[in-house]
Amino acid sequence: MLTIWLCVSHASAQATISADSTKVTTSMFTLDAGYGSQRDTYVSPIAYNGPHFRVAYANMCRNHASRWCRIMEGGVDYELTHNPAGNHTMHALLADFKWAGMRSWSNVPWQKFAVMVGPMAQFRGGVLYNTNNSNNVVSARINVAAGVNAMASYSTTLWKRDITLNYEMSLPVLGAFFSPEYDEAYYEIYVGNRKNLAHFGWWGNRFDITNYLYADYAIGANTVLRIGYRNRVESSNVCHITTRAFSHSLVIGIGCNLFSK
Repeated sequence: MLTIWLCVSHASAQATISADSTKVTTSMFTLDAGYGSQRDTYVSPIAYNGPHFRVAYANMCRNHASRWCRIMEGGVDYELTHNPAGNHTMHALLADFKWAGMRSWSNVPWQKFAVMVGPMAQFRGGVLYNTNNSNNVVSARINVAAGVNAMASYSTTLWKRDITLNYEMSLPVLGAFFSPEYDEAYYEIYVGNRKNLAHFGWWGNRFDITNYLYADYAIGANTVLRIGYRNRVESSNVCHITTRAFSHSLVIGIGCNLFSK
């Protein structure tokens, strides 16, 4: 509702400056729904699968004068997963925040086509809760990383309205993440055994990637409807603990474009 109110309240003012504006800020609220899988050998040797949901907010600012683009995005994921037999349940609740700054090249390699690439920083953390375990019920996830964010976009029209097709990839390269030893209980950490909990992350022991394909369609003067697909893959292997997680989801969102000079 806040996004819609902003779009309506700014519509008349924005119309007069959008033609010669140099900065465009897109604010977007999105909802994901799809399928997810979690495997964490700290709580279970097998994979748990089930529905995946995500609520997120993203703010993207494009400065056409300097050709730089900035993205900030935060979201919360929830998965209600089950073992293959269907008699055990595991909940996954994870939150993340990403900042990226990208250099933009327009009309490369074709007209109305743009390519953007630059550095990004990311935080992701949360918990997995296995309701059937008597020991090692919870597995905590904490990960900070720096890497590369890249986008490709193509602008055209559909039914006399603007539409932009986008592909975005987020690829962490280096970072740090939390992991206990395979047989170490969280109670041991609580009472003071805190050695070897933080680990240097690189592609040799951790690999994450997010692929995001979406279309932004103008349904009003500044209002934008988003429909897309998001795929996230996360994996790690340290302290004899292996984690594998992936999700596929349909994305729908509503937002607005705000123009300024």
